[in-house]
Amino acid sequence: MAEPRITDINGIGPKTAEGLATLGIDSVKTLAAAPVELISTLPGFFASRAQRLKQAAAELLGPTKKSAPVRKTTTKTATAKKKADQAKRTAAKKTAEGKKRAAAKRKAEAKKTAEKKAAAKEKLKKKKAKAKKTAEKKAAAKAKVKKAERKATEKRKAEKKKANAKKTAEKEKLKKAKSKGKADKKKVAAKKKAAKRKASAKKQTAKTKK
Repeated sequence: MAEPRITDINGIGPKTAEGLATLGIDSVKTLAAAPVELISTLPGFFASRAQRLKQAAAELLGPTKKSAPVRKTTTKTATAKKKADQAKRTAAKKTAEGKKRAAAKRKAEAKKTAEKKAAAKEKLKKKKAKAKKTAEKKAAAKAKVKKAERKATEKRKAEKKKANAKKTAEKEKLKKAKSKGKADKKKVAAKKKAAKRKASAKKQTAKTKK
């Protein structure tokens, strides 16, 4: 009678059979002899499912005598378990390395983003400083113009005041000159009048003597 195939067990299809084969379980006998812990290492397998498949394999084989081949199968299963453990360790190592690379990549991206932000901040700071400097220059130029205008206005006022003072002084001088002229005329008139009176008095005296 031909030995039953592993896919004859309900719940084991070609894909599951391939997964079990990676653990060294490639027949109904090896499945029946394999430990539950080993079968449970397959993705999606739990201890209950592994136990059920193991029991189904044993029932499919029926009552048989234990012999040397079983021991060989056990050895083969142990080797398969060792391989599976190695595969798990390799996968874990790859996963850890992948995580490490991903973390390093995230860190590098975060650093790059931070550098970009810092550069943008510095650029904005420089722009603000430049704008401030320009504003200060404009304010200084405006203040300079205003100061010059104020100085010019003050100068014009001073010149006007000086001119007015000069004009007033000239008027005052002219007024004094006029007053002096009038006084001189009065003096001359008074002298003439006195001379006249003197001459008249002299004539009168002369007449009296005769």
